[in-house]
Amino acid sequence: LLGPLKFRKRVTLSIDTKLEILKKLDSGVSLSNIAVEYGIGKSTITDIRKSQEKIKQFAKEAKDNGTVKSRCIVRKAADDAFDKAMHLWFAQERSKGTPISGVMVTEKAKVLYREMYPDKGENHFKASTGWLCRFKNRHGIRQLRMQEEFLTSDWNAAGVFKNIFKSFIEQHELTRDQVFNCDETGLYWRLLPNKTLADNSEKQGKNFKSSKDRVTLMATANASGDFRLPLVFIHKKAKPPCFANVTMSALPVHYYSQRCAWMDKGIFSDWFFKHFVPLVKDYLTSKSLPIRAVLLMDNAPSHPAIENLLTEDGSIRCLFLPRNVTSLIQPMDRSILENMKCRYKRNLLQRLLLGSMQFESYTDFCKQLTIKDAVYMCAESWSEISAESLRRSWNTLWRCIDNTEPDNLENNEQMEINQVDFSEERQLLDITMEEQEEWLNADKHENGHPILSDHEIIELVRETAQPDSDSDKEGENAKKIPHMQAEECFTACLQWLEQQPEATPINLMMLHKLRTLAAKKLVSNLKQSTIKDFFKST
Repeated sequence: LLGPLKFRKRVTLSIDTKLEILKKLDSGVSLSNIAVEYGIGKSTITDIRKSQEKIKQFAKEAKDNGTVKSRCIVRKAADDAFDKAMHLWFAQERSKGTPISGVMVTEKAKVLYREMYPDKGENHFKASTGWLCRFKNRHGIRQLRMQEEFLTSDWNAAGVFKNIFKSFIEQHELTRDQVFNCDETGLYWRLLPNKTLADNSEKQGKNFKSSKDRVTLMATANASGDFRLPLVFIHKKAKPPCFANVTMSALPVHYYSQRCAWMDKGIFSDWFFKHFVPLVKDYLTSKSLPIRAVLLMDNAPSHPAIENLLTEDGSIRCLFLPRNVTSLIQPMDRSILENMKCRYKRNLLQRLLLGSMQFESYTDFCKQLTIKDAVYMCAESWSEISAESLRRSWNTLWRCIDNTEPDNLENNEQMEINQVDFSEERQLLDITMEEQEEWLNADKHENGHPILSDHEIIELVRETAQPDSDSDKEGENAKKIPHMQAEECFTACLQWLEQQPEATPINLMMLHKLRTLAAKKLVSNLKQSTIKDFFKST
């Protein structure tokens, strides 16, 4: 007689586990070995392989919510757009430190649903307890209850975090070289002082000024001030006409595009793994330091969950600052960004004055200023921040580790900003100190992520990803500089520099190398042209 049938115990696999299985299949592990390891049948593995695109897409969307590890079923909400709108509102409120309860979420859901679907009746969506539970499960929200979360005592929160930070640094044995901070800011990149755009000959000056074209910048440096990464530069267009024929990877910034020129989770994650991690590893290797580092940042809605910002071996990771304390202890927020923007604006005025003979008016100058000009001026302004300033910006936070006495940090920071002298430009442009301050502070409170209204949230989730419809066609036919012209220009520049007292061996050798590069490309083109002519003649 046959013995009793043995049934395999049912195993429920999370999305995270399914991704592990797909990774092993890609690396050549057999179905039999995987089946034994996870206690599942081969048919289950085959089903996972057939659904791999669907699983990977779902995991990509869920990754930033921190829900991949807990989810088991690839299933979206019945109304995906409304679900995204609600989660965007929730993340935005939590980033501001707003205490949120379950009742607040359900009441907000009713209001947002009525605004999103005004044609549907009030009873069409009831925001039931069941809906709330499913919403929490989809987005990995563990609990909803009213909490103060340090809202009433920012300095107390900062003190608590300093103890956490100290323990973290000691536990992982990190030095100043291995601890980094990043922060975003908005910049009105071609905004000039009011008076320069309001002279008698330009009635439309103020209208142009009011556009306030904005880009988002993110600065990153370590606590020793010894290493700074190139700025992250976010503009609305992926490749504006001024970048036609330009090698984007050679720019002095990490250039990204986003519909509204904001930082978002996708951009941040891409930058972290493609730029931050490799550059930090190279830097630590050059310093003969262990490959261990931490990136300190604020808990903005544009930043992914920290569990998704981690290298496979866990050697490079991120740490969130608590809400409402960034202005108190975040290094990059302590006048570093303000200092950099001041330097950019001084460079902008100097560019205006140096090129004043080439432009018919101030408005003409602004219109001819390209985003490529802004990229180079931003990179130059960032390089002008001294290593000592970067190191000193960490003093408030790092003091808990080395027990150094506090210095006059506020005075030092203000002194650094005051060193950006506008007196000459102010005199030439005939603007007052008050007008200068108003201009410098115009984008002071611009951060790298938006605070959206309900209407803006709805519009955002309804929009589909489409290529830039307003991208200029002229970029396709932009003039490409011939190799011969480049070689002649470098030769002239070299002769000019050799006659200047400011010339240095490094600068001269750089021009020599560039002239040689242009000459080699010219010769190569001539050879190809000769071969082509030969085949035509035969």
